[in-house]
Amino acid sequence: MGLFDKIFTKVPETDKLSKQEAFAGVALAMAGADGSISQAEWDGIVNYIRRLRLYDNFSGPAFDKMFDKLFRILKSQGASALVASSIEGLPDDLKLTAFACAVDIALADGVLEEEEKDIINQLAETLQIPEQTAISIIEVLIIKNKV
Repeated sequence: MGLFDKIFTKVPETDKLSKQEAFAGVALAMAGADGSISQAEWDGIVNYIRRLRLYDNFSGPAFDKMFDKLFRILKSQGASALVASSIEGLPDDLKLTAFACAVDIALADGVLEEEEKDIINQLAETLQIPEQTAISIIEVLIIKNKV
């Protein structure tokens, strides 16, 4: 078993995520990577989700149920496991968007923790985002988040 096999363990069947849960899971994993979720990070998640057609048919109770499931995974298994679960359910056409969302959330509170950098690297690698594309996204979002 390789190092990454130990990090990205098999996802239990009960933790399989829909594409909506997967996208939100990437965002939540990023926000919770450092052990706490700031108001700026939470607002970033909510703002992204509200703008995506992916969630057009979601009601308040559906959002509550989705985030309850995602928080349960985050608390019991950690941010890396939530990322691994999320990547399995994420369609190809949402991978760059999810990566950009995650980077934006990581930068939202003005502090980029080592754990957040680790999740960004994990996402770039497992989503197979070309290095130059990932760098370009990060550079743009650094500019966006400067106050």
